[in-house]
Amino acid sequence: MTGVSSGVSVVELRISNFRSFRNVSVRLGDLTLLVGANNAGKTNLLDAIGLALGTGRKVVGIDDIYSAIGEISLPKTRKAVIDVLIKPIGKDGEALDSFPAGSFWTALWGQGIAQDSAVHDFVGVRTTLMWDPVRSEYALSRKFLKDWKLFADWLSAEEAHAVTSAQIEPIAVSYIDAQRDLENDLRARGSFWRRLTDDLGLSDAEIKSFEAALTKLNEELVAKSGVLTHIHRNLVDLEDIIASSKAGISISPVPRTLRDLSRGVDVTLSTPDAQPFPLARHGMGTRSLASLLVFRAYVDWKRKQAEATGDSVHAFLALEEPEAHLHPQAQRALFHQIATVSAQRLLSTHSPYLSGQAGLADLRLVVRTKSESTIAALDLSKITDEERRAVERQVIASKGDLLYSRALILYEGIVTEELAFPIWAKVYWGKTVHELGFSFVGAGGHNYFPFIWLAESFGIPWFIYSDGEDAALQGLSSSLAKIEIADYKTRSEVMVIPEKGDIEAELVRDGYLPQIEEALDKVLGPGFLDRYIKELNGKPGPKKAGVEYTREYTSTGGRERAAIDALRNYKGNVATSLAEAIGALPEPARRVPTTIAQLFAQISKHFGLTRR
Repeated sequence: MTGVSSGVSVVELRISNFRSFRNVSVRLGDLTLLVGANNAGKTNLLDAIGLALGTGRKVVGIDDIYSAIGEISLPKTRKAVIDVLIKPIGKDGEALDSFPAGSFWTALWGQGIAQDSAVHDFVGVRTTLMWDPVRSEYALSRKFLKDWKLFADWLSAEEAHAVTSAQIEPIAVSYIDAQRDLENDLRARGSFWRRLTDDLGLSDAEIKSFEAALTKLNEELVAKSGVLTHIHRNLVDLEDIIASSKAGISISPVPRTLRDLSRGVDVTLSTPDAQPFPLARHGMGTRSLASLLVFRAYVDWKRKQAEATGDSVHAFLALEEPEAHLHPQAQRALFHQIATVSAQRLLSTHSPYLSGQAGLADLRLVVRTKSESTIAALDLSKITDEERRAVERQVIASKGDLLYSRALILYEGIVTEELAFPIWAKVYWGKTVHELGFSFVGAGGHNYFPFIWLAESFGIPWFIYSDGEDAALQGLSSSLAKIEIADYKTRSEVMVIPEKGDIEAELVRDGYLPQIEEALDKVLGPGFLDRYIKELNGKPGPKKAGVEYTREYTSTGGRERAAIDALRNYKGNVATSLAEAIGALPEPARRVPTTIAQLFAQISKHFGLTRR
């Protein structure tokens, strides 16, 4: 994606007994997005690769070892293991069979390079976190692997010699957490800003000339400032107190050395027709984004330096919630900035605006069940190109928030159900759908496949509320068949309206005609249904299954038929008022329509919820 090839790529990460990960494997691409709910384990995954390929001393302890629910104390024999698989790649980003002879990476890793069962080169690095009885603390070790086994038996891979810090440095992970702030980076030792500006790349002669100019500037400032001159006269008394000989006192309002000057560098930003202000006076979103852009500058600079000396560097960015503090439009624009970072990128996000721009192959869903986190990816080989485009267009691009859902509830209509279901859900459970973590989504017709395929692939529970008409059932059956469900009648998560009806007919059958008339009168004026019958009785109605019919509202059941037609015509106007009227009925059992209550009961059974 970045157009820059370092010659290597980190292609897989395996984790055992590290924090919430009991035993997982995740494939990594040039850009990999970790999505999922809060506390699912996304940050733990970023920390894992930072621990495996990061530089500097790591503070580790018992909290880094996986602990099951109810486990009182951890056995000292339990260790966390993190394996990283590195492979050579060409300029086109495709994997190579071997590291080029005489390349930088071949010289760097030497005998650490091994061959897999297909006699293809790879480098495997195993990081082990285990209890050290001598030091009475947890300690880290890194070793090369002699083989890369199938995941079912990966922990038995044979270890080779130790990995040195020098062998990690050119591929080291840079971890930027959600608290990034360029205002702090300007002052913090070891920040990417300080690493860039500590050496300005000037010659000795240029440094001497600039520092002489700084000294002269300080002397002129003090000489012309009455305040600074007054302070200097008083500070001269220090000479008599702390030294027997003249110590020499000077005031430097401007740093005298370029090194000190770079540490005091500030960044200002101005918007059109506004005064420039330092970053400290801008919001956290601006300062957070600026920190990321400085990292981009740092990576590009290090790469150019490495190329100039014949070396190589593979930048790997582990980035936590890059969208933090940014408004939605800025989050959309941010994706392009991330794409231009010349690094392999692994980032966690809660933003549907970011995940909506990523390719399906780039997404990894992290889910936590009790104490254990799992990771799921999409197998795109099981769907056609057209189906893939449907998933990207209908789900990810427009409804990306469902990736963070606890459950997905689908329905055919995009008006009545969309407006009414959240109201009835709160009546039924006593909580909003947002508190429950559920996504109620209109499929926009009968094509449920893009939604249920994504949900099935990522292990997100799904439920369907379908009309009972022939066309609806055909669409439902077709969608389910694509995920190998032959008969919807065998699935408790599918609720079909009986008697080939839709939700409007269902409400009339359930005896909610008084509430329907109340809602119509409230929104469209008193006596609306009577006016509707008078105006339209005997006139052609909308086609049903391609067949025209004549409205007949005066015979037995005519008022009910008129109510159904009126609801269908004006559902966008009255759905909310009708749902509220039904939800406010004095009989608790009548506050949610029958088939919807049955669907909610199945959801309750799955999640252990109780009706209010």
